[in-house]
Amino acid sequence: MSGTALDRGDIIIGLRELVAELRDAGEVAGIRLVGGAALALRYFDRGTTQDLDVLHVHPGSDESVAAAAGRVAWRHGWDAHWLNFEVTNADAIPTLGRAVEWETIYDQGGIVIEVASKEAMLAMKLRANRPGRDTRDIRLLLALCNISTLERAEQFYEEFYPGDLLVPRAEMIVTAILSGEPTPVPPSPGPVEI
Repeated sequence: MSGTALDRGDIIIGLRELVAELRDAGEVAGIRLVGGAALALRYFDRGTTQDLDVLHVHPGSDESVAAAAGRVAWRHGWDAHWLNFEVTNADAIPTLGRAVEWETIYDQGGIVIEVASKEAMLAMKLRANRPGRDTRDIRLLLALCNISTLERAEQFYEEFYPGDLLVPRAEMIVTAILSGEPTPVPPSPGPVEI
């Protein structure tokens, strides 16, 4: 990445233009977002992100969506990989336990865009457990998911990743968050108009 910083407004503009590019090309696409962009679009104000983490496109093809995203990037001077398919290779998406639920934020003309549920996002952030980088997201997702004890966080995590335990670093992050003042539930960032 060359350091593209995308705020919520940029993300919405990028998705709007991506939809237009796909529509102009006669493509269908099922796009599922996770990570910081999903949080910023649906759950809370998050500042900026460098890219939009996307699962493999279905229906449609990654190649068609990546080509359309490349044209959007060129117009804005963004990194060509602002739409990032690498998350699929990172073993972050829960596949064995509790099913990931998706919320549709756009569905017209064969193009669907969905974001992962707040519960799935919390499970994935707990799995990543990057100190500093994920701490604020975990704090706000714990509040959104009404989780107030380490034991409940552990049970919750195991629902999505059966047989896996929170690693000590994730336990430390959760313990530090929950030992302070209760975190208020963050306000919704508002509707997503693509």
